[in-house]
Amino acid sequence: MEHSDEVQQAEAHLKRAEADLGAARTLEHAAEHEVDEALQELRDIESFEPDAHHVAVEVATTSGFYPDGHPARVPIKQAVEIELAKAAKALKLTDTTGWVATADKRTINPSLSFEANNLKGCVVVDWGPAEGGGGV
Repeated sequence: MEHSDEVQQAEAHLKRAEADLGAARTLEHAAEHEVDEALQELRDIESFEPDAHHVAVEVATTSGFYPDGHPARVPIKQAVEIELAKAAKALKLTDTTGWVATADKRTINPSLSFEANNLKGCVVVDWGPAEGGGGV
């Protein structure tokens, strides 16, 4: 093999190696982006977790759930009615007069805080019209 052939072969090898390096750098940047997104997702999830001063709250109605996708992290000393008002607005509920809030299969007082209603951790507030008496 002549010197010029060796040079051409080495130059071709160098071009392939540079292309491979460019592709690897692109993959590295994409992987770094994925890691950043995953870390942000973890931080977001942790921000919804209850603790000694907060509850994770979802409001369930016949029109849907509030908030959509994840519970709200709410101060435990906040009145339940504040989350109910947010749910009514988000779900476009027009008349909630006479609706009853329950949690853990018991009626709660929305004007009291989550703490005063003895609610902690992850809470689902079922909120809707009082059941009718019915009968025959």
